[in-house]
Amino acid sequence: MLRMTFSTRLRAATWSDHSSAERTTFLDDLTRGRLTVAAHAALTAQHYLVYQVLEEAAAHWSGDPVAGGFHDGALTRLPALAEDLAFLLGPDWRDALTPVAATAEYTARLREIAFTWPGGYVAHHYNRYLGDLSGGQYVARALTRAYGLSGDGLRFYAFDGIADLTASKDAYRARLDGAPWYAVEQDRIIDEVKLAYRLNTDLFADLGRVHPNPFPPEVVAQIMRHMNGDHAADSLLICQAALPEPARPDATAAVMSGMDHRGIEFQAVIKGVETPIRVPFAEELTERAQVRVEVTRLYREACALLGLPAR
Repeated sequence: MLRMTFSTRLRAATWSDHSSAERTTFLDDLTRGRLTVAAHAALTAQHYLVYQVLEEAAAHWSGDPVAGGFHDGALTRLPALAEDLAFLLGPDWRDALTPVAATAEYTARLREIAFTWPGGYVAHHYNRYLGDLSGGQYVARALTRAYGLSGDGLRFYAFDGIADLTASKDAYRARLDGAPWYAVEQDRIIDEVKLAYRLNTDLFADLGRVHPNPFPPEVVAQIMRHMNGDHAADSLLICQAALPEPARPDATAAVMSGMDHRGIEFQAVIKGVETPIRVPFAEELTERAQVRVEVTRLYREACALLGLPAR
C-alpha cells in the first residue's frame, strides 16, 4: 500500500477549510464585481499587514536548513503590495493600514509562533503563497474583468520572477514531502494551516461588514417586484431611449431582470423577440436609496429624448 505524502495529506486534511475561505460572501462579491475598487484596496491593505510579518519571519528563517528553503525572492510580495496601494490609494496609502479585528488576530498569531516554531512558519507560508500561486491567479483575472484593472493595482498577484507557476508549486510540495518532520509535527502543522484558513475566512468576514454588497439578491428581487409591478411602462421608455433611434418603436414591452451598483438590466421585446438591455447608471451606487433617484433620472431623460411629458 502506497504511503500518502505529507503534501497530499495536508491538502486533503485542510480542503474543507480552504473551500470555506474561498466561499466567503465578501470574496464572492468582490470577484463578481458587486463591490467597488475601494473594497479591493481594503483587502490589499490587510494583505500588506499580514505579509509584512510573514516576510519578516521568512528573513528570520533564511538560514534554517529546512524552513529556509521554502522562501525565495521570487515569492516576496511586500514590494508589489506597496506598489498596488500607491496606485489604488495614492501617496498617503500607509494611512489606510489599519487592521480589522481578524487581521490583528492573524498578525498576533504570526508574531507568536512564526519566529520560534519553524513548522508553524511553514504552515502560514504554505497557506499564503501556495494560495497566491493557485486561487490567487483566478482572483486576479476576476478583478481584471470586474474592475478593469490590469497590472497596476494587481501586482500582488503577478509572479514575474517565476517562469512556470505549476513547476514552482510542485517543487514547493516536494520540499514539504522531503522535510524531516515526524507524524506528530506534521499533525501540528496541519492544525496550524487549518487555523490560517480560519483567520483568512474571518478577515474576509470583517471586510464584508465594512464593504457590504449594497444590492444582494433579496434586495434586487424587491426592486424588481416594485419596478415590474408599478413601473412597467417606465421600464419600456428607458429601454426605448437606450436603443438607436430607428429601433425605438420596435420595442413594445420591457421588464426589469436584474441590476448591480453599476447599472440596471431589462428584458425588452423588440420585434417580438426578447432582447437583453443593460442601462448604466451615471455613477456607481452605494446604497439602496440611490436606486429611486437614478431610475427617476433615467425615466425623465428618456421622456425628454422621446418627446414625451414626464409624470
